[in-house]
Amino acid sequence: MNRVKINKIIILAFYLAISIIVSYVETFIPIPIPGVKLGLANVIILFLLYEDNFYDALLILIGRILIVSFIRGTFLNVTFFMSLGGGVASYLAMLIFSKFKILAAVTVSVIGSIFHVSGQILVAYLYTSTIGVLYYYPIILILSIITGILSGIICMAMRKRSKLLLGRLS
Repeated sequence: MNRVKINKIIILAFYLAISIIVSYVETFIPIPIPGVKLGLANVIILFLLYEDNFYDALLILIGRILIVSFIRGTFLNVTFFMSLGGGVASYLAMLIFSKFKILAAVTVSVIGSIFHVSGQILVAYLYTSTIGVLYYYPIILILSIITGILSGIICMAMRKRSKLLLGRLS
């Protein structure tokens, strides 16, 4: 393997490690609504999409969902599929909307967050066949907009700092 490929693997492993750690740590942040998390691990996915690393973003997303589900002991149960459904829906939405370079990362993050909770609710509804799941949707939709704004702001700061760092290294 050449040095460029090794460096890329190291960088991807770094991104994966950060997203796993953030995803795990945020489960300890108390939020009064059951099942709601800040979704800060998606900052890495959004960052990679804006850096035109679409395939790498998908690898990190799937890798994070798999590894975190093993750590939490939720692999192949409903929460795993809700995470996967929400993550894939969010990824696809952010992939499409990040192509519109006029949209700020905050906007794309909010769109991704909305698609994430929509994917989760869809999986939960399909799994339970209970209409009651849909009553939860407006609450987490509002919260997803707030967390999407936060993630977008963090992503924009990351992009700015990475450009500064790359400028210093060149």
